[in-house]
Amino acid sequence: MRFIDSNVLAYAFYDNKNRERCQEIIMSGGCVNTVNLIEAYNIIQFETNQEYATKSIRSLLKSNLNIIDVDINLIFETLKRTLKYKKLKFIDLLHYITSLLHNCDEIASYDTDFDGLEIKRVC
Repeated sequence: MRFIDSNVLAYAFYDNKNRERCQEIIMSGGCVNTVNLIEAYNIIQFETNQEYATKSIRSLLKSNLNIIDVDINLIFETLKRTLKYKKLKFIDLLHYITSLLHNCDEIASYDTDFDGLEIKRVC
């Protein structure tokens, strides 16, 4: 399974050079967590407007993506690994730990902070 980062989710919804590729990635399925949706909303709203961002995230909620709730257990698992993965910001580490715990074999992201980890980054 593929974990889809917030930047890929967001780029699929407004005019940019990666839009078509990001739409293809989303259509092929994968998993995200609820924080991804929040981050994507903020990016889309900044690039477009609130109404369009709301419609965009609603469409993701209706898609075939596996949406993982960020709960206390996921936060705890992330906190346990902060020293091992010092190069990652906490939110990126949260995404990475989501990927690990849900047996993802790749992370679709334009964020090079995911390079060099046990799960390969693609995009």
